Amino acid sequence: MRIDDIPDTAFSAAPTPVPTKVVHDWQALYETLKARGFVIIESDQLRTMPSGGVESVLVKMFNSHLRQTVGVRLKTKRISAHRWYCTL
Repeated sequence: MRIDDIPDTAFSAAPTPVPTKVVHDWQALYETLKARGFVIIESDQLRTMPSGGVESVLVKMFNSHLRQTVGVRLKTKRISAHRWYCTL
């Protein structure tokens, strides 16, 4: 995904709250994603990949949930230091 593919409204959108029960409610976030078309995930939980890049732990967990339960892959783009644009 290129930065040009992201709508301008995503840059000024408030972060989408990740619903939590005891653990994160990924299915509720998926329903929000389907309704809005995109979600903005803001996270301070970052990890460095072996390739030297940085990824968000929340985005990785959400993508893993979608691949295992729904069978779709999340498209993501980092739009600032702690914000990711996510769509299907």
